[in-house]
Amino acid sequence: MSTSDPVPSDDAVDAARLDPARLQAVRDTGLLDTPPEESFDRLTRLATMLLEVPATFVSLVDAERDFYKSAVGFDEPLASERELKGRTFCHFALLSPRPLLLDDVLALPGLAAVPNVRTLGVRAYAGVPLVTPDGQILGSFCAVDMQPRQWTERDVAVLTELAHATLREITLRQALVRLAEANRLRAEEMHKLGVLNERLSELAHTDALTALYNRRAYDQELAREWRRVQRNGAALSVLLIDADHFKSINDQHGHAVGDRVLQALAALIQRSAREIDVAARIGGEEFAVLLSDTGATSALNVAERIRSQIAQSDTMPVTGVTVSIGVATLAAEESAASLQHRADQALYMAKSQGRNRVVSAPG
Repeated sequence: MSTSDPVPSDDAVDAARLDPARLQAVRDTGLLDTPPEESFDRLTRLATMLLEVPATFVSLVDAERDFYKSAVGFDEPLASERELKGRTFCHFALLSPRPLLLDDVLALPGLAAVPNVRTLGVRAYAGVPLVTPDGQILGSFCAVDMQPRQWTERDVAVLTELAHATLREITLRQALVRLAEANRLRAEEMHKLGVLNERLSELAHTDALTALYNRRAYDQELAREWRRVQRNGAALSVLLIDADHFKSINDQHGHAVGDRVLQALAALIQRSAREIDVAARIGGEEFAVLLSDTGATSALNVAERIRSQIAQSDTMPVTGVTVSIGVATLAAEESAASLQHRADQALYMAKSQGRNRVVSAPG
């Protein structure tokens, strides 16, 4: 459309302006109501200098208004509000992907009534539609003059190049938004995967019934602590704890009650251990506590405290539950397997001496 073309009807203009697919394309840019940005303002300033016009702008035509992502040369309030409502020349540019060139808007009565002719004093308008790859017209890259002007081929070429640069900027922005969203979703998935891996690791190292470490985790911790002792010479002790007459509990009260007894034992053992100690269920009714930086005397005291608290506990599902405990402290140049074996021997001695007692392995 040019000054010599007939003015389209309002119905035709509104049909193009309110087309749902086009409006969605405009909103998909993510630019509506965003603040000014140098990447767009640089293009409109360049257009103003190259074309020697008083004002240029990048318009995005929404349903009820034109939003100006960039606007150079306009006074207030347009400079701040960056939007116009009502009919604008950019609406006519929606009807064709060709540049809209108006040398003198007053030459066409249908255009003389456009509000910004009166409010802004516009007499000449040139707009190159911003057309997406799938053919949706978002708005225009525009230049206006307050005097009649015959737009030249050079003017149109400049506006066309800057319109393409604007579209590239919009496309880049959308790509960055999609990338940011993809990264966000990826980060969420990585977080979920990390949580899942932590949970799987926890399940792989945790006894399902008591929530203590299982035998595999205990063996790993024992080996790790043994290596640490080899480096720094710290003390290390092991407690092996076995529920007395546990088979009788199962036989008399059933396995469900037996499981509750094991859970109560685990809770008491865990409460008696320090935060740095490792409590584990390493067999059916057998538990272990790995005491870091703990010598023989302190280990014996911890074991006796555990035995006493269990014997006197009023939280057991059945009465009379006791434990036998074997204690061993790592000797010089002793292996982890040997330490574990001596604790097991001490536990056997506690059992054979009448149960409900603590026995320390000889050093």
